[in-house]
Order: sequence, then C-alpha cells, then structure tokens
Amino acid sequence: MAFSKENFIDGYVEEIRDHIASINSHTISLKNNPDEKTEHITEILRHLHTIKGSSRMMDFLQMEQISHALESVYKAIQESRVDLSTNIIKLSFRISESFEIILSEIKEKGKSEAITDSILETCEKAASGFFFDPEKITLSDEEDEKESDFDEWEQNFTTASSFDEISSVRIDIDRINSIIQEYDNLIIKQFRLKHQIEALEKRLADRNAERIYEIPRQLHEELLSVENYIFETQHQIFALRMLPLEMVLLPLKKEIEKEALALSKNIETDIPATSFMLDKVILEQLRTILLHLVRNSLDHGIEDEATREKLGKNKKGVISIHATQISNRILITVHDDGSGIQYDKIREKAIEMNQGRRDEISAMPDKDLQQYIFMPGFSTSKHATEISGRGIGLDAVRNAMEKIKGKIHITTEANKGTTFELTIPLTLATQRGLFVLSGSTKVMIPSHYIHEVITTSGENIITMQNQHFISLHGKIIPLHYLSSILGTGQQKNIANVIIVEYLETKMAIVVDSIKQNENVIITPLPECLQKIVSLQGVVYDENYSIIPIIDIPFIMQRMRELVSYDTKKYISKNIKKTRTVLIVDDSATTRQIEQAIFEADGYAVETAIDGVDALEKLRKRNVDLVVTDISMPRMDGKTLLSNIRRMENISNIPVIVVSGAYDMYSKKQFMNLGAQAFIVKSDFQRGNLLDTVKELLNEN
Repeated sequence: MAFSKENFIDGYVEEIRDHIASINSHTISLKNNPDEKTEHITEILRHLHTIKGSSRMMDFLQMEQISHALESVYKAIQESRVDLSTNIIKLSFRISESFEIILSEIKEKGKSEAITDSILETCEKAASGFFFDPEKITLSDEEDEKESDFDEWEQNFTTASSFDEISSVRIDIDRINSIIQEYDNLIIKQFRLKHQIEALEKRLADRNAERIYEIPRQLHEELLSVENYIFETQHQIFALRMLPLEMVLLPLKKEIEKEALALSKNIETDIPATSFMLDKVILEQLRTILLHLVRNSLDHGIEDEATREKLGKNKKGVISIHATQISNRILITVHDDGSGIQYDKIREKAIEMNQGRRDEISAMPDKDLQQYIFMPGFSTSKHATEISGRGIGLDAVRNAMEKIKGKIHITTEANKGTTFELTIPLTLATQRGLFVLSGSTKVMIPSHYIHEVITTSGENIITMQNQHFISLHGKIIPLHYLSSILGTGQQKNIANVIIVEYLETKMAIVVDSIKQNENVIITPLPECLQKIVSLQGVVYDENYSIIPIIDIPFIMQRMRELVSYDTKKYISKNIKKTRTVLIVDDSATTRQIEQAIFEADGYAVETAIDGVDALEKLRKRNVDLVVTDISMPRMDGKTLLSNIRRMENISNIPVIVVSGAYDMYSKKQFMNLGAQAFIVKSDFQRGNLLDTVKELLNEN
C-alpha cells in the first residue's frame, strides 16, 4: 500500500495543535515561574521533539526546521549556555503563531509555502547568546510584512478555524472515560446482584417449596441478560478509542527510507498492510517505540554495502515489521538482517557504567546482558549522531512499553540479525490478571508478566546470605515473598509460587493462595494511593472490594537493587562488599574527579547534579555514604543534609561536605546539622578523602 500523507493531514494538524497548546502553556508558566524552569523547559523540549519527528515523517520541512531551531534555543538554556530572557519568551510565542499559520496552510492546501529563513536566523542568534529581535521574524521574504499581535491573532485564528469543514468527528477522551466510568458502575451493580442471589440460595437451602426455588432461576436469567448487555456495551464503548495500526505503520516506511539515506545504508522495508485496531493511547506510544527500534536497527544492526558483500549477504539490508493478533493482544515483530547484537561491546559498556559489578558482569551469560541496553544513557556508539548514539533510544522504548503494559522479547544471531518481539494489549481499558492472597491482603498480578505458576514443597528453595532462590528448569531464580514486598507480615507457606518475567529476567513470588484469573476494568489509582510507586492501578472484585494491581517492572527493579551481590561470588565464601558512594555536585569536573578517585579504589559510584537529583537517587537505591558540595541549583548542600536527616530510611547515612573554601561558621553549621566530615577543596588530596570515607564506613 502506497503512503499518501493526505490521508493523515487532519490527524497530524490536530496532534501538532495539541503540542503547540502545551508549549504555550509551559511558556506562560516559564514566564511566570522562572524558578521552575527545569521542569517547563524539559516539557517544552519534549513537545518540540515530537513536532519535529511527526513533521519529518509527514515531510513538512518548515515545521521540522522551525521546531529544531527553537529546540536549540531551549537546549542552550537547559545547558546554561544562554540565560532565559523576555525576548526568548516572545520568540517562543511568535514561533507558536508561525506554527499555526503554517498548519492552516497545510490543512487547506496540503503543503506550506512559508519561508522560514528569518525564524531560523533569529533562533540561531538566540541559541548563541547574540542580540535578536523576536518581532522581526516573518514567514515571507517581504521585509515590510505587517507583524501580527499574538493575542489578536489567537482570537482570529480560533474563530476562523471553527468554521472549517469537518471531515471527521473528534471525541473528547474525557467523555469516553466518563462513559467507561458509568459502565464500571454497571459492573458493580452486577456483582452486587450476583452476591444477593448467592445469599438468597443459601437461605432457601433448607426449604422445600419448589415455587420459591423459581425465584433464583429467574434472577439468574435476568442476570445473564444484563451480563450480555454489559459485554456488548463494553465492546462498543471501547471501540470508540480504537484507531488503525496503519496510521503508525504507513508513515514509518518513509521515515525508515529517510533515515537510511542519512546513514548511507542501502535497505528495503517489509511492512505488510494490516487491519488491526488499537487503543489510541497505545498507538501514540507505539509510534515512539517503533521509530526508536528501526533507528537502532539502522545504526547498530544493518551493515554498509561493502561489509555485507564481504559476509556474502545481499547488498540491501532488510527491515521488516509484521503484526499478528493473539487473543486480546497484538504481537509486533521488528526484524533486521544485520550484524546481530554485539554482546562484547555491551559487556564492555556495562562494566564501564557499573565498575563495582565488574566480576559479575564479566561472568554474566550473553542473554542476561540484554537488560543493560534498556538502561538510561546506555549506548555502545563512540560518537553521537542525529539518528542515535545518545543512549536514549531503547530507554525510551522501555518506558513506553511499561506505559502500555507491554512485553519485549529479543532474539539475535551473529551476522543473521535481531528480532524485537513486542507483545501489547489491544486496549488499556481492561486487563487480565491473577488474583492472589498474602494473608488477608488481595492483589492482582497482570497476566502478561506471568511466565509460570508452580506449587512446591520447598525442597528446591535455596537460601544464601538471607536471600532466597528457587531452582527451576536448571536455572537459579531470585525468590521473594509477597508479604515482604507488600509489608504485610509473615508468609504462611511456600506452596504457591508465581514466576514473573520482564526484559528477559525472571523473579519468583511466593503467595499464600491463588484465586481466579479474571478480565477486569482498570481504574486509575485514587489520589491517596498515587504516591505508592509499586502499584499501577486498581480493580474491583466480585464483592466490590478495591484490589490493587502491583507494578511488576518496578518491583523487579527494586528487588534487584536490594540484592546486588553475585550468587557465584557468595558460593566462594570470599565476598568483599562493594560500597556505594553518592557524589552530589553541580560541577561536572568535580564529579568526574571524585568519581575517578572512588572507582579506582573499588567503590561503586552514583552522581547527582544537585540536592533534588540526590534525593531522587537516594529514593531509588541504597547508598552507603554521601559526598556533597555546598552551593548548588534547586537545592543546596545544607537543605539536602537537613532532608537526609529527616527521612527515616536514610537518616543514618554518613555525609561528607566538600567546600570551596574553609569557613569556620559554615563548618559549624554543617556539623550541627549532622555532617560527619568537612573537607576543603584547596586541601583536597586523594588519600585525605579516601581515609575519611574508610573511617566512616569502618573499613580501616
């Protein structure tokens, strides 16, 4: 099927206008709250990046160029090369105005004839810190073109666009969610009716009047009718959120060709037509997922013509994307016939990023290394390009897959290629899961994470250094009690074990009992539960009880962090505990120097750019000691230390303060707040710092 962008212009314009509205909202917030610029600039960059990518796929050059130019301006601010100014705020608004003018032209004519030279030149000056006048930008080559006022333009544009011919109906997602909520209430009534019937049957168990027994039968018939009606209504309502998978696949073929040209790769694509429909929310994330995967294939997988010829391959590389439906899920395979995953490079990079786990990673089987390619900042490329190499591609894939409750499976063979298998639900409105009990606590585990359910008498359970493992099919799998994960007390038995899997990694969870496997409607977490990061939502059971859904990816990551030692090293009974030091400093040079000192002495190192970043790192993983600077953006060392001492779970962590100059008053303040040591940078010596750390960690 040939790609015709005319079929997607309306959807493109609507999508871009949503992003423009968000950019304007964050720009206004940026103007009014410059102290919160980090959050707003991050969001503006995200929206601009999406506009750039979508425009590139639709071949709207002006939109792509302008978004890239404005992205450079905000990048310069984010990296502190340029200060945020009123002129930059004005420039952002004027560019939003230009976006809308170009979009109106695209919607009317299918293309734009706007000339963007003045915008690009102005953005280049702004990003370089030179003087610029945002009022001078135009979309033509006429210097005397009348400059429009933003507020007046916004009013005129909104009025004019409301009379555009409507080619499709756009349904507000809030309306759909409201209907689904009503449907949810109907389900609840069904549960209650069912419960009442069962209670009535019990009461009538000792009666002999046949006529009375007709009542439950009639009620059951009515209930069956209600259930049929509910399921039909459910199907129709959820269909409102469904869009064709082709909306993502068709533009992707052209995008692959463009990226291949940029990398001088000779490729052909194999993307058959499909009639599958997916939830709009899933489709939006899937576009990001597939784009990053094909870029990864082009940059890391497909070889150049000369290399392929030497290997006896066809000069043209092949990238294929196929989709099949399996029950209520879609299996999408992204395959390339390139070089395959180069595990030696992954192992080398993983060791570089995790010096404290060098021996463990060196002995790790190739397949277990796959988890590292999804880590933030992980890239085996020596140089970053426009296409990839910044270590964000597969991390973005992992994040997007978690949002849509999907699973990734990777198969690879040297010089034969790599296949990413994506298993994703058709909709996020419902989910199948297993209800399980830990004591009196009932939770649901999503079925797509469940690899196997077994029963055991405990003979295959291994305990090492207070950590449990289960021996299964010749593999040693970490084992955790659901009661420990939830903090609900002592587990009663070890008979029921659920093996969950995520990113090629397995974990065993012991539960007291397993109830039923149900297909249920997911409800977002109530406000009171939103801070519990181990939950992904709630459902209602047949008794109208609220049942939390546990977030398997988060729990597996958290459990891995708590168990950081290598089982093989434990068996040797000669284990040296790797201590982790968190370095907090806004100076990249200082962080690098201190990190080199600690890593050279065998410490694992985490770094943070300021106090806010440090608290986030402390929340996510265990740290043995903190080394902090004093003056930092967002949160300084004094506030960080105060927060550490107030937080119960980390209040006893030793803290060393590194100061630019000796100040008796500052030293006294920090020591009173609970700092264990105060070191001056001018006296900074390797031995001085390490001796202090070893003393505080009782390593002397």
